[in-house]
Amino acid sequence: MSVIVAVLTFTVVIAVGLLALQPVFTQYVDTYAVRVRSRKQTTEGTAAETPKESAILTTCQSVGELVLSVLPNLADKRTVALLQQGSYRTPQHLAIFIGIKALVVFGSVFVALLSAVGNGNPLGILMAVPIGLCGWMLPNFFLATRVKARQAEILRELPTIIDLLIVCAQAGLGLLSCVDKVSKEVEDSCPVLGSEMRQLMNDVKIFAKSVAHSLADMGERCGAEELVNVASALISAETKGSDISYPLRQQAEALRDKMKRRKEEEASKVPVKMVPVIMFFVMPLILCPMLGPAVITIMNSLGPVFGSGGK
Repeated sequence: MSVIVAVLTFTVVIAVGLLALQPVFTQYVDTYAVRVRSRKQTTEGTAAETPKESAILTTCQSVGELVLSVLPNLADKRTVALLQQGSYRTPQHLAIFIGIKALVVFGSVFVALLSAVGNGNPLGILMAVPIGLCGWMLPNFFLATRVKARQAEILRELPTIIDLLIVCAQAGLGLLSCVDKVSKEVEDSCPVLGSEMRQLMNDVKIFAKSVAHSLADMGERCGAEELVNVASALISAETKGSDISYPLRQQAEALRDKMKRRKEEEASKVPVKMVPVIMFFVMPLILCPMLGPAVITIMNSLGPVFGSGGK
């Protein structure tokens, strides 16, 4: 029994570690453009990603649909908003997410109860409740990490999009023509905002939504404050019938100033973050060669003194 508990605990720890390190690997791949396969294509006409076809995801989706049929209130507004901001916008994504949470809760509670029964500790049974709550909240943490990474990507791409919109506006194009032209030109350089702009065009052309409503929906489903400000400026300019290049230029200047201050703030935190690294990893490597010979010499010199005193 103890061997089974140890194997299950080891498996859970390794899985949690891999999930925790996934954002680090993703950031490395996105930063250095190291890709082992081509960028996955989004479905035509939508900015959302489609679920992959695998047995694990199919199982999670089946479990999620079963749980939602019994407890439909689990799909609260906060969860749906996070899924939309993370580009998981289909009902299948919601079912898969709820299924993952249910399986994590079941696995963590099962391991806790098995460990408590194997060790004969009745308090371990009571610990299954907080462990289950932590297992229910754990997928939310990784979803929030995904949302923050996507919003950071949007913030990185937004200045380029604004500059291209200004160029198109100064060339005499209207707002929809600017958005349509830019969305086709930035498929490779700005894939996230490019897909969102194509979704905006589909909302206007296919679903007959107004431009203001489509811009507001784009800002809401992305959840980035800077994009919401740009959408509000475009809505105001479109409502007044004025040139959109002037508010876009103002938004571009404000955005670049904000990004500059954010980079300066991150740079100012680097020395503080380096203190523990220097104390635990660099200083021992410097002090050992410097003080090591002196310590050995002092010990050799004081050895006979302490030895004679001991006699």
